[in-house]
Amino acid sequence: MAGNPRAAAALALACGALTVAGFSPFGFPFLPYATLAVLTALWLRADTPRQAGAVGFAFGIGLFGAGVSWIYVSLHDFGSMPAPLAALATLIYCAFLGLFPALVGNLQARIEGHRVLRAVVLIPALWTISEWMREWLLTGFPWLSLGYSQIEWPLSGFAPIAGVFAVTLALTLAAGLVHVALCAGSAARIVALGALALLLGGSWWLRGMEWTRARGAPVRVALVQGNIARSRITPPCWRPTRGSSNRAARG
Repeated sequence: MAGNPRAAAALALACGALTVAGFSPFGFPFLPYATLAVLTALWLRADTPRQAGAVGFAFGIGLFGAGVSWIYVSLHDFGSMPAPLAALATLIYCAFLGLFPALVGNLQARIEGHRVLRAVVLIPALWTISEWMREWLLTGFPWLSLGYSQIEWPLSGFAPIAGVFAVTLALTLAAGLVHVALCAGSAARIVALGALALLLGGSWWLRGMEWTRARGAPVRVALVQGNIARSRITPPCWRPTRGSSNRAARG
């Protein structure tokens, strides 16, 4: 696979799209463990930092292309933007978001180190930092942070300690350990499996802790949202209503 960059990019693209199934409403939180383990393997086998960056970019295109299609719906269906323009805007935005995994892939390839350390230390750290950057850069885009896919799984036990980024770090670490357990030698495999069991078991134990306490009497609240098409409330912003300019001119 390392000698065939196109095949590596195609596999990374498929893994990125498949990762979306780990989030709600699909509910397959075990999938990111496998897809990230494959991504780790592709990165470690890349011949150059440029190839590693291309693999990361392909993974990002798959992840965001499959996961943020609602942007097209918002622009076209609710904003009444012409379909070609909405599709182009969505594609450009997904390409921009894909630069973050590309940066992770490129940087991890430029930093020398043992393959095991890169899989379980360097890549998880860089990915977590990239998600933090994505949440803050240019007002931020927190959707599809990997930690959100683990809400109902043991790794969510780290969330009360350091939020979603702690869960993301634990997930990418777990994926790195899965890669080591499958691809490394027997000694490293045993250590990786033990570390993975310790990581999952520790998070499961953290989930059983009470992090908050009730204070005072319960407060009952309710939320009502009307199921009314937006077009019935305000005219589409891209199509002014007939006579609106005349009414505006008359004051």
